[in-house]
Amino acid sequence: MKNFMYIFFILFQIILLVKGIEVISSTIVKKDVNLLGTDLSFALVDVEFDQEIYKYDSLSCPNFACKDIQANKSIDCTCDYTDPNECPKIRDPSCTNICVKTINTDSFGTIDTLCTGYNWTTIKLEENSNTTYEAINGKPLYFRMKANSYDCKALYFKVLPIYGYGTTSINGRSQSSSPRTSSISKPERNMLFNICPSDSYSFNTGNPLSTFRSWTNGTYFIKVDAIGDSFKFQIETHTNFVTATPITPYCQPASVNHTCINLGQLNSGTLPDAGKRIYNVNIDKAGFYYFNFPTLYQSTLIYISNDYPFPDKDHYTWSLIQDTENYLVLYLEPNENTPLIIYISLEMPFGSQFVFSVTTQGTRYARKISEYPSTISGILAFLDSASLITPSGQKYKSVTYSSSTILSTVYPLLDMNPLWPVSPLYKGSTLFSYSNISQPILGDIKPKSFQVSFLLSKNIVFFETYETIASSSLQFYSTLFDENQKPLNLSVRFNEKRIECNDKEFQKIISFIGNTENTLFNVSDIDELNNYRYRLDSLTISDAWISCSNEALSLLQMETVTKNISAYLCPFSSSDPEFQTNPCCSIGARYYQCCVPSMVPTNITQFVSVNQNLVSEKCSSQECTSSVLADYGSSLVGIDDCAVPSSEPTRLLLESVTALRDCKSKLISPFCSNDTNCNGYGNGKCNLYSRTCVPDFNKVDSSYVKCVLSNLSPGTLFSLLEGSTTVNDDVVNKVFNNHLAIDCIGENDIKDRSTYVWVNGLDDTCYSALPHDCMDESCLTYHDVCLEKIYSGSWNFELISNVDDCSDLGICPYLSCNGNTYTDSNGVTTSCGNACVSKDFCGVCTNEDSQCHVITELTDQTSCQNQICILPNGEYDLSVTTESDCKSKGRCSVPCGYECSSILANGQDDYCAYQASGMDSSYCSSLNNPAGTTEWSTEANVCILRSATNQQQCAAAGANYTWIGCSSMLEGECLGPNEEYAGLCSLKPIECQTEQECLSAAGTCSDEFYFEPIGFYPFGYGKCVFPHTNNGLITGIGCLTGLYPQHDTPNGCFYQEFYYPTAAYCEASGGKWWTPARDQSTCTSQMGCRILESSDYVDNLPFNYYFNEMNKKNCLACANSFNKWTNKFDWTPATWLPGVYKSVTWNTSKSFIPNENRNVFNYQLFYNSVTKATKTQVADLFRSEAYCRMERLQSNLNSITCSCSGDGGSQCFTASTPLLGQTKPCAGVSSTFSFDYGKIQFTNDSISQSCQYSSISQISREIYTSAQKESLASNFVSYEKADKYGVKNSKGAIIGTLLGDGIMIKSQDGISDATVCLVILERSNDKYSEYDFAIQIDDESTPTPIQSKEIFTQMSNDTGNGKDSQLMLCSIIVDIPGGNPIYFPINRMDRWEGEGRRAFDSTSRALMYTLAAFFLAVALWGMVELTLIAISRIKNRGKTIKRNFQLTHLLIGVVTLFITIRAIYFFIMPSGNLSDNPIADYILVVLPTFIYFTAFNILLVLWYVIVFLVLKKNKSADNLTKRLFTIVFVINAFLYLLFIAIVLVFQYTKSDPTNDCGSRIIVSVESSTPQRVVSIVYAAIQALISLIMGAAFIYLGGRLFIVMRSTNIKIGSKSNHQRKIFILSFVCSIGFLLHCVFVLILVAGNVNSMIFSFIGLIITEIIPACSILFCFDQRSKNNMDGGVSTRGASSRGGKGGKMTTIVGDSRQSISLSQSQSNSNSPSEFYSNNDSPNDSSINTPNSSNLTVNNNNNNNNNNNNNNNNNNNNNNNNNNNNNNNNNNNNNNNNNNNNNDNNNNNNNNEIE
Repeated sequence: MKNFMYIFFILFQIILLVKGIEVISSTIVKKDVNLLGTDLSFALVDVEFDQEIYKYDSLSCPNFACKDIQANKSIDCTCDYTDPNECPKIRDPSCTNICVKTINTDSFGTIDTLCTGYNWTTIKLEENSNTTYEAINGKPLYFRMKANSYDCKALYFKVLPIYGYGTTSINGRSQSSSPRTSSISKPERNMLFNICPSDSYSFNTGNPLSTFRSWTNGTYFIKVDAIGDSFKFQIETHTNFVTATPITPYCQPASVNHTCINLGQLNSGTLPDAGKRIYNVNIDKAGFYYFNFPTLYQSTLIYISNDYPFPDKDHYTWSLIQDTENYLVLYLEPNENTPLIIYISLEMPFGSQFVFSVTTQGTRYARKISEYPSTISGILAFLDSASLITPSGQKYKSVTYSSSTILSTVYPLLDMNPLWPVSPLYKGSTLFSYSNISQPILGDIKPKSFQVSFLLSKNIVFFETYETIASSSLQFYSTLFDENQKPLNLSVRFNEKRIECNDKEFQKIISFIGNTENTLFNVSDIDELNNYRYRLDSLTISDAWISCSNEALSLLQMETVTKNISAYLCPFSSSDPEFQTNPCCSIGARYYQCCVPSMVPTNITQFVSVNQNLVSEKCSSQECTSSVLADYGSSLVGIDDCAVPSSEPTRLLLESVTALRDCKSKLISPFCSNDTNCNGYGNGKCNLYSRTCVPDFNKVDSSYVKCVLSNLSPGTLFSLLEGSTTVNDDVVNKVFNNHLAIDCIGENDIKDRSTYVWVNGLDDTCYSALPHDCMDESCLTYHDVCLEKIYSGSWNFELISNVDDCSDLGICPYLSCNGNTYTDSNGVTTSCGNACVSKDFCGVCTNEDSQCHVITELTDQTSCQNQICILPNGEYDLSVTTESDCKSKGRCSVPCGYECSSILANGQDDYCAYQASGMDSSYCSSLNNPAGTTEWSTEANVCILRSATNQQQCAAAGANYTWIGCSSMLEGECLGPNEEYAGLCSLKPIECQTEQECLSAAGTCSDEFYFEPIGFYPFGYGKCVFPHTNNGLITGIGCLTGLYPQHDTPNGCFYQEFYYPTAAYCEASGGKWWTPARDQSTCTSQMGCRILESSDYVDNLPFNYYFNEMNKKNCLACANSFNKWTNKFDWTPATWLPGVYKSVTWNTSKSFIPNENRNVFNYQLFYNSVTKATKTQVADLFRSEAYCRMERLQSNLNSITCSCSGDGGSQCFTASTPLLGQTKPCAGVSSTFSFDYGKIQFTNDSISQSCQYSSISQISREIYTSAQKESLASNFVSYEKADKYGVKNSKGAIIGTLLGDGIMIKSQDGISDATVCLVILERSNDKYSEYDFAIQIDDESTPTPIQSKEIFTQMSNDTGNGKDSQLMLCSIIVDIPGGNPIYFPINRMDRWEGEGRRAFDSTSRALMYTLAAFFLAVALWGMVELTLIAISRIKNRGKTIKRNFQLTHLLIGVVTLFITIRAIYFFIMPSGNLSDNPIADYILVVLPTFIYFTAFNILLVLWYVIVFLVLKKNKSADNLTKRLFTIVFVINAFLYLLFIAIVLVFQYTKSDPTNDCGSRIIVSVESSTPQRVVSIVYAAIQALISLIMGAAFIYLGGRLFIVMRSTNIKIGSKSNHQRKIFILSFVCSIGFLLHCVFVLILVAGNVNSMIFSFIGLIITEIIPACSILFCFDQRSKNNMDGGVSTRGASSRGGKGGKMTTIVGDSRQSISLSQSQSNSNSPSEFYSNNDSPNDSSINTPNSSNLTVNNNNNNNNNNNNNNNNNNNNNNNNNNNNNNNNNNNNNNNNNNNNNDNNNNNNNNEIE
């Protein structure tokens, strides 16, 4: 069993080996990001395998038998320089070789000290401790490592970057010897060196190389330098043995064009510039093959193919094109029956020697990507592992970092991020230093994964569509391996990956963003700030951000429109012939013309609206989310408005550098002849020897500081002075003292101190590398080819200091030393200090520390008297005896010209010279026959034929005689006849003879710099200049390098070699002869286009210029450039320096005056401070941009995600004011702060002094949305709807509206005279005709118009980014107060201050007041009626028979109360004072409605009783009074309980809307659901009650009317009753039916018409009330007695009652009899009794309706009315009494006890 398991395991492993690696998944996803203002779109591919993948590094060498390896391994004789305390280490005495301490590093004799000069770290071979080192820019790290002393071993030396990039050099001889070096221009790589023993030997001779010796068995010298601020790295080393087996050639070339190479063979050769050679190697055995291409000389480009015989950059399988040192490991197998042929193409851009090898002998070091010490080193290792192939066959590869602009390998993460490392797209960016960006926040590593990114588009430049890449495949080419060492050779296609928005993950990103923003706010260093900006933007490409952004976009309705976008876009493909001539395509073409932005039709996706349906489905707060989405959609379009113009950082830095440069003029001493000429410079003392002013370092340097501070931009000054812009003496002194440093100082010149020079280490003849007495980095250099790309990255600003040997420098008062040396008359040179021994002399000295005029003719103190005429530079004239004569003996500061002259001592310019090889004085003497024929010139080292006095005679003398005619030569061609005798003629200055000649003709042109002696060119010699060209070795246009190098000048290129000695030859060869300008006109007439050095062409030193070949039109047409059409050279006029008549003095013991070390102002320190302050200002701009871009997107997206993918609720919409950015306006400078919907323009006077930071935030006008409060009352007319964004005055009247969003300007001290422009969304109108701005101060609740005097409109700039121009309202605001004022654009009324608050329009107010008058009139009528009732009751007070309270009185009182309240309501309502008072609503609107119902239900109840109880003789008619009151009470109790319930429910179920939106919008106050139900119920109840009451009046009134018609009453009396019943029935029924309709229309129809309400109220309320008062008018006699009355009397026994109902006139009555009798016969009764006594009908048992027709006699005499009321009992007694003016009412109330109780009740 055990054996079986073992066999199974073996078989399983075999299966795995055969099976190989498998792909688990391959996905693709699209991610977009705005990175530092650039829109980038990526397709990200993730291939997941079932096991880890590995990359091999290798160590291999060609077969080689080491030499110089000592056989005795017990004694180490190699040189060990690794121990600083024992350098070199002491060896065994038997060792014969010498370990030197100094060594020549090159053929020029440069000496390198091996044990001193710098500190180093010793590392041990193969001791890989994972130690991280850090090199700082300008401070390289040095290492030393002892090699294996006894074995022939190769060295694997690798530098792995952790942070930043750097350069590495390694050498086996010394630090400064020619080393193996990593690329300076392309350092982004894991730097691997395979150092083989064969590398140190000549491949031609086999001998050891003299200086280029990279391999050693002694000590390795290593140097690592940072590119950028810092470079952190680890070092890894390995060794292995080198195979020494000799190679036997065996292979055959693939063709005559191929060279076959043998495995293990060292292949070498030499190629010219752009040379190419093709090789092949035959693979006949499966295995690992090592391809080694070390860079011992120049870099090589290697293309390898397994199928294409002639591989090149377009046809290859593998490529090795790193700038230096290329290695590759491949697993290769032969074909089935034939060898596999591998083709190798080797190309060299720059011609040189090369070596390489292919071998099977090597060591592999496998490492998966996660095992690298950093993400950078992991990504760099996995470059060029796969290519992406589109469906059309287009291949994309990422071979090197610098070429990975489209396809890039990315570090395998769960959350893929293509932004790290920084894309080479940003290499050379002017916005930030790519090498100083630190690693952003990345997620967890994803094991067993390989990931790449494809750049789909950059801004509006599209490379491929996402659909194309999604349909492509990823091809692996056997450079990666699985766990079983099997290569990956497969093609993978992709499936689209969908990322779901996860609020929790999104909140993590938001947290990271918040932390980054907090840090960003406190950072002022520009590099550090850019770090955090980059980190901030990189967070927005995370899965959480992208998925939630996509989710938000899905909720928007977007549209794609074509717009013209302004872009710098190349319209041609690289294969198009016009590509090379279009400046937007070709760098070369940009040398002659600018790339002008053009309008390109581009598809732009823009926001249209919010998809409300989706929002309601997916999100928690629809209104709030919709508002945020609208802002989010708008911000997507306006995000580019936040970007800082790309030229702005350069402009700010250039301003500061220009100030530093221009103020250097303060250091230049004026020429002087007396102290007066030196006023304002130093101590005002003139040095009469040099004729310049004596420098006082402190004063001159202070004046420089003051000049710079006065010319810096206020923003930079504010940062430099830490919060102030005031420049005075105290400030200058403080700045001066803060920049002091020890330096070696002389006394003669302000520049007699430490200086700097730019050094590139490659070309010491380059103009830019020549000493220019640079005192700081602002020093202007001269452009030359050494600044161009071939020398890129190799510049150092080196200090030239004499601090260490300061005392050796100085001046000798009586000797003219040249620098620090003195050459005596015998030609012996010594140091000035040694030559200057103590001495006495007669002379003139300016002061004790100056150079003196030494009067050599006066040798003792006695003769040293009187005055002499001294001239500049130590000259004097003893012959002058007067001061006036002395002044005429002056000198001009520069010559008045130059002439060609010989160098013969006798001044002879033309002569005949004998030229022969080996000519010397002896040879010349041999020709002196006869004597005097020849003469040897010691100064010219030439033999002169004296007998030949002209050119013809000289020519006749023989072949070796040459006529030297210096006097006839032009200034620009003054030179000897050949190279050997070139110096026989030279330019000699022509001194000006008079002051007038000096001032009118003399001067210096700055082109003189190019005519200083350089190379073979003597002073003043002309240059043959040629136009700039594309030499194929640099990018763009420039001068030639390589074998025929040139120098660059503003006028063109001239050869460093002396190829064109004459103007004629030059012009015949196509050149232009250029000579120095000797007059102002010639100098200043040379014009050209001066441009700022650009990364297009040069490795830019700080802000230098050069001239291109643009004409004036093209130069000035360049947009957003720093081009200037200007003079190429400047003219400096000469100064006349007159002689000075001075007394001589005897000077004793004068000796050497040494320089001294002391604290002086350090210009470079000051430069650093100024540039740092300027970069702080730039940092402010970038910080503002970052906030502007992120705040709007971040806050909006956070709210959307929370609402639609998170928990929702108010926490999603926290109140905020999105920050638009920060700005720093300064005194004396104008600036503009722009944002998405406006701008603020600051003037020179906006800030009174200094600068101040201001934060600008967005304030949405939605905050000021006007809303109507809801109430229970069904208002008869709605209040006038307030304008949505209303602006109110002090009286609460809306006098204008907000036209757009506003801004909050937060500042400490306030701002003056700033122009604020804001986009407006509406225009002015007839109602609000005036434009204005409104301000809201901190504690105010509403904005107030500022009544701007200067208001205007303008269109926003069309930025060319697809965003349409918008109308902006602008105002010059004189005073912006400190704090947090808010400004809005508004339109308003003309006279707004006095405008009162109006709740209604004038028509509505008029109608309301009319209604109020009507109601008041009716109310007064009712009050009159009530007064009459009161008077009647007062009159009846004290009478025996008292009048009881009647229901008509209550009816009139209730109606009057209702009408009075209505009158009050309509008098108050027009003022609007009731709009915010719900209590008033209840009292003045709701309650009267119920009173209204009460008034009329009393009458209805009475009529109901009559109709249904009395008329139908219902037994319930017993106790009618009680029942009547019970019904009235119950009905009204129900109504008022309903009223109370409705009010309470409505009042205490108010909608308390939680404003989820914070301050984003105002949520309108709306009714809650219970309130809406109550409102509907309330309206329904009103309508229902009105309908019922209307119907009741129709029915009951109709019945009564019919009864009246059927009675036998006289016409007058009957018609009166009928009329009043008809009036009440008709008016009330119609009124209530219309009231029902009226209420329904008001509530359901939401009618907002006062006219409708006016008509409705008159019909439904005023007319019914009037009908009541009319029908029950107390002024009629009857109504005074009772009106419509019902009197009920109950017997003492309580079993019976009697009730009489009288309608209308008391003379006509209807008697209702309730009787206990069962008689069915009608009883007729009619009474003419007019007395106020009550008439009753006794109805003990039954109720009989008796109508009196014929049985009663009505006698009407003398206005006497007899009313006979016959109350019939069992005896039926009728008594009629007729008396004048008396009404006799006989009431016979009979019951069993003959006692009658009268109870009178009046019921409506």
